[in-house]
Amino acid sequence: MNKIPQAIVEFIQANHVVSLACTHNGEHWIASCFYAFDLANQRLIILTKSTTQHGNLMSKNPQVVGTIAGQPTDIREIEGIQFRATATQLVNSEQKQTACDFYCEKHPMGKFIPSDVWEIRLDYIKHTDNKLMFAQKIEWHHI
Repeated sequence: MNKIPQAIVEFIQANHVVSLACTHNGEHWIASCFYAFDLANQRLIILTKSTTQHGNLMSKNPQVVGTIAGQPTDIREIEGIQFRATATQLVNSEQKQTACDFYCEKHPMGKFIPSDVWEIRLDYIKHTDNKLMFAQKIEWHHI
């Protein structure tokens, strides 16, 4: 398992909303979800019901892509990531509870939302940071 570069780690930890795109048999959907970043396991934890549009699609095709980005008004301030990942609904009660507890440490309201727990295991990340150098890119691969 390759270590995620520190600049990417800091960016993911500084944010909390991921835009997640899913597809299956010509049906596409994108959703914005709160996340908790589990660095030790190189994954994002999200809560969403499997009956949602994106939950249903992730159940059928776990290969997802997404972005995490701020909303700067100056092009020199743009920073964000694009990624490929594998989405898995956690059904093992111990794994599910551990992940849910981890999520709720960052988002305490998660305790009150009946939901399924998902891991978004990061496979590839491209990080752009115009603050360091215009169009500066750092790439990371899980393997």
